[in-house]
Amino acid sequence: MSYPVTWSQRLLRKGAFAEETHRLFSEWSFDETVKSNLDRLLGGNFNTVGWEKEVRTTVGARLRHIERMKPLIFLAQGSMPFHDWRDCLRLWITATEDPFRSFVFDWLDPEREKGRQHVRSEDVRPFVTAAWTEAGKPALSEYGVMRTARDLLKTAGDLGLLTGSSAVKAYRTPVMSDDAMIFHVHMIADLEGTPSRVVDSVYWRSAFMSPSDVHATLLRLHQYRRLDYQVAGSLVQLTLPYGSASEYAKAMAA
Repeated sequence: MSYPVTWSQRLLRKGAFAEETHRLFSEWSFDETVKSNLDRLLGGNFNTVGWEKEVRTTVGARLRHIERMKPLIFLAQGSMPFHDWRDCLRLWITATEDPFRSFVFDWLDPEREKGRQHVRSEDVRPFVTAAWTEAGKPALSEYGVMRTARDLLKTAGDLGLLTGSSAVKAYRTPVMSDDAMIFHVHMIADLEGTPSRVVDSVYWRSAFMSPSDVHATLLRLHQYRRLDYQVAGSLVQLTLPYGSASEYAKAMAA
């Protein structure tokens, strides 16, 4: 399955809505349309009509291609705890939504690798300006640059990559369960088009994992027979238990 990347300042501004999305997906019915599900599950469940509208519009935008969201829906309907599910949502958002994708790949994780431990909105401003130029988008005002920097940090915090106050945030390395890790391996294989590219994939930046981290984790998962990972010198063979992330997630929900 392909996962096209969408550039959306609105999705970034509104945020991940992780808890709201998880709650929605946990009661999702594939026998109903997207609109019917949203009407049934969101109507009257928020303190204000305005907040309900924001959730409906944002989650609805992510559901325009529902086939791509099915793995996350299946996981939410299984026994996976919310914090593990949020890790999987983070991979999905990083893979499919710019400018957050570029922020994680090109600034947040590279800065961590250089030794950065804390980040402020001011630190991110040069990235925002450069990202808008590279994407061919109209230049942002000074306020727009600062607000976008704050939005990037807030989304990273909501998805478990940063922690701390609104002014200064600290890096937080995600600690994923084996179930969440197996989902990552399957989805990254989908994204890369083959399991052979999983270890060195850039998508592991969404979990602050280096190729050596991935290698060690795959060896452990192989030891526990969660997958098959054979290494002989420079030759590496990774065989996954399911044909796709969607198949794995559906099995988790069974």
